[in-house]
This record gives sequence, C-alpha cells and structure tokens, in this order.
Amino acid sequence: MRARIVPLETLRALNHLDWVDRSRRVFKEGDHVYVPVKDGYPCDAVLPVRIRKGRGYQRLGDGVIFHGRRPTAEEIDDVATREASAFILFIPTHTGDCRVPSYEVLSGTPREVLHRESGILYHLDPTKVMFSQGNREEKRRIASLIRPGERIADMFAGIGYFTLPAATAGGVVHAMEINPDSFFYLEKNIGSNHLGASVHAECGDCRDLLFGIYDRIMMGHFDSGEYLSSALPHTAPGTVIHLHTLSPDEEMVMEIIGAHGYDAEVTVHRVKKYAPQICHCVLDVVLI
Repeated sequence: MRARIVPLETLRALNHLDWVDRSRRVFKEGDHVYVPVKDGYPCDAVLPVRIRKGRGYQRLGDGVIFHGRRPTAEEIDDVATREASAFILFIPTHTGDCRVPSYEVLSGTPREVLHRESGILYHLDPTKVMFSQGNREEKRRIASLIRPGERIADMFAGIGYFTLPAATAGGVVHAMEINPDSFFYLEKNIGSNHLGASVHAECGDCRDLLFGIYDRIMMGHFDSGEYLSSALPHTAPGTVIHLHTLSPDEEMVMEIIGAHGYDAEVTVHRVKKYAPQICHCVLDVVLI
C-alpha cells in the first residue's frame, strides 16, 4: 500500500482530498498514521499488504458499531484511527418484540446514517433500530428465488432488510412492522429506492394485518415459530415460507402445518453463527 504519514489530529480533515485512496483502510503503528494514496500521487512509504487481526466491528454509513463484549480502550482507539468515524457505539443486545438496541456511546454523537448494500440504500438510526450485516448473503439468496410478480408477505419488515431486496427482484411485497421507529425508516427506504409501486407497508402487529393468499411469506424474527399458525390461513399449496430461528425444530413445524391440512418439504439453511453452539438458521418450507 502506498501511503503518506500524517499526524493523527489531521486525519479527519483529509477525508475529502483528491489523493486519499478511500478504497483502503488507514493504518496506525505507534505514533505514525499511514493514509493510503491513490496511484499518480506522491507518497512517503510503501507498506506490505496487511491482514487486520484486531477486534471485529460493523461499519454503518459514517458510524461504527461494536457487538458482543465491550471493546477495550485500545480496540476503540484502533478503530477510531482506522475509520475516522463520526461516532462509535457499543450495542450488546436488542430487546423485546420491537428489537430495540441497548447501546452505549463510546465516541462522537450518534445520528441517522445512510448504508449501501448490494445496490440498495438503507437509512437508519442505529440507536433506535437494528441492522444486521450478517444477513447479507441470506438477503441475496432470498432475492434470487423470487419470481417477478410474486405476492409476498414480510411479517417482520424492520427497515426493509428483506422487503427491499425482494421488491427489487420483482416481488410485490406486503411489508408489516410493529416498531414505529423501524416503520418510519421502512417508508423512507421504500421511497429512497423508488419501490413505492412494489411495496405496501403497514405499521402494526402482523397477525392483524395479513390478508389474502401469499406466494411467499418471509418471517425474519427468531420467534417466528409462534406466528406460524397465524400465517398458514394465508397460504395455498406451493406457498413458500422462510422461517428464521435459533433452534430449528422441523418436527414442531410439520406438526403445526399438519394441523392446518398441509404437508411440506422443509430445508434448513444456516445463515451465521449467533453464539457458541447456536446458529441463526432459516427453514425453507414449501407447502404441499
């Protein structure tokens, strides 16, 4: 990496200069801060390619989020130097049906951010709503399965995690969200992505909002199993249900489905590790 050596206190002021290569990370070693330089501009040093082995974190817009255990002062300093972020938060958990973040401000002033993922824009305030980047491949997988014109229910839409990719793929989505803060951003994100003609959004309990028959039902909440009986009256043979869970129980799912007069083919997809010995999984249920 071609780099210039700069004082730490000048780092943020360099953000908009032409010579800064924003596709690479700033590197700090001792008192030296190395800022990546684009080809064609002079540099002070050429550094070998480095693989960062430090604490993981999440970048959302110009904010940084730590999850899991609370970061040390050294870890916070490392990320503050590397990212030159507007704020850093520690979010150990999300609570309740509305998945509200429990957070601590480590530096800066939290604010609404704009996050881009797979060509989709997500506006959000990370102190008010949840955003899981670990679901990125699952969003892509679901979008790849959708046939244009499918009528889709997103029972736990949030700010549009699965709604927006599904609508972009050609689905006609009924998006339901109970958290008013998440619903505010859901509507904003539908507008920002020009998907108003493809998404009908409602704020409230999804069990009260479901109507008609759906070709596909997305249930992106770990308590989805408790809502399955409410979803099944809005299905037909061939309807596909994507049920998120931390404890895949195919026998329980088949029992509930059988009580509604269906058989099903069930496939388990592993999304990511959630905790030691626990995985976030999705049950793909095709009703027969």
